[in-house]
Amino acid sequence: MDTNGTDLLTHRLGFGCGRLNGGGDKATSVRLVHTALDLGIRYFDTAPPYGLGASESVLGEALKGRQEVVTVATKAGLARPASPGLKQKARAVVKPIARWIPGLRQAVLKGMARRAAPANFDFDFIARSFESSLRQLQRGRVDFLLMHEAQPHDPLGPLQSLLERYMATGQLGAYGSSTGEPANQLVRFGSVRQYRCPAPGADWTTVNPADVLHGALRFVAPAIGPAMARDGQLRDQLASLLPAGTDPADATGALALAYALARFDSRLLISPHQPQRLVSTVEQLRCITASAGWPAAMSSLHAAFKRAPAS
Repeated sequence: MDTNGTDLLTHRLGFGCGRLNGGGDKATSVRLVHTALDLGIRYFDTAPPYGLGASESVLGEALKGRQEVVTVATKAGLARPASPGLKQKARAVVKPIARWIPGLRQAVLKGMARRAAPANFDFDFIARSFESSLRQLQRGRVDFLLMHEAQPHDPLGPLQSLLERYMATGQLGAYGSSTGEPANQLVRFGSVRQYRCPAPGADWTTVNPADVLHGALRFVAPAIGPAMARDGQLRDQLASLLPAGTDPADATGALALAYALARFDSRLLISPHQPQRLVSTVEQLRCITASAGWPAAMSSLHAAFKRAPAS
């Protein structure tokens, strides 16, 4: 693996498109995609419900006219939200005041989740979902189609003939399943698997290079600060990997990605909400992974996670 920049990003990092929104946020969302492309990222993961239903269309618009060869994964099983325009307006009202009212954003998101339609893996629904995704993305082909939050009781078997037909016509590269939960809760289907990055310090040896992990920033990064607070030598070791003058407490996102890259051979999704945040995280990650001390520092960080007191 070339750890000096573009090859690492192209082969190991993917951009999670859950934060791509329409409405007043559309211009920023398009810039996010263009920034990811400029940084060397070539894998994009979206779904019909993402961005209140706008993610696929925003991604399609952002990729249009670009010359980079990209891999696009989308999902099926969860419906695109009803009345997305109304929800975009509600989101625009909530966003500026959420910082002043603790729990407001979470309450709104939970309310939307309760009103969301249940998952549907019927043959006709999946066919309509896939064809709608192609239109939204403005593409004649999707590389991966993942069954979104499928449960053990869902009848996925009858879908194989449909998905293999799409593969035979060149509209689909491969199919699989995805979950927001750890791998042990994933319903395995097809050849592609996407699930939550294993917890920091967890023993894990079965991550396949073809798998896609998400949540390193969300679930690993918060554990890095406490680990450094307990071990000043570890903090100095991590600081030595970063650009001169960078406080490692301000680079926990990049350190979390570097930790996951060192532990697993799979692709990792990153989903920042601002272009500059994406740039700074990737620049820090490049610096970390170019350092000869990267593997040893990640081993030290893993050992610190293992020593962490039980919560």
